[in-house]
Amino acid sequence: MLELNGTIIAVILNFLILVWILTRFFYKPVEEAIEARKKSVSDVISEAEKKLSEAQDLKHEYEDRMKEAEERSREIIKNAAAAAKDMQKDIIEEARKEAGFIIANASKEAETLKRDIYSSVKGSIGSLVCAAAGKLIRKSIDEETNKNLITEIIGDLEKADLN
Repeated sequence: MLELNGTIIAVILNFLILVWILTRFFYKPVEEAIEARKKSVSDVISEAEKKLSEAQDLKHEYEDRMKEAEERSREIIKNAAAAAKDMQKDIIEEARKEAGFIIANASKEAETLKRDIYSSVKGSIGSLVCAAAGKLIRKSIDEETNKNLITEIIGDLEKADLN
């Protein structure tokens, strides 16, 4: 059997003292450090999850703003195109009015020029016709007869409607 002598008791006593010292000075501080580390890691993870959630919220807000900006830009482009189309219609209408005014003025000027030329040519043609007729008949026509003949020829020309 086992003998109980002083050496075994001393070994057991030394072992118990060693366990108490290790527990008191080593295991508890190490366990507290491990718990503190676990808590620190847990806090960092929860902070990271919070930041991730905030980042996702910001991302959604950014995407919503981008969609809104795209819609606004489409609306601006649509309005600009409509304004350009209206402006084009106004410019074309103004150009048509101006062209009509220019054509009307040109017609009036042409008519005035035609009348001026007609009245200028009327007298010249009458004189030429009288001179030619006088030469043809070889007779001398006096001034009064010449005027009457010119007036008669002009009347005939107006009746022929040489406007």
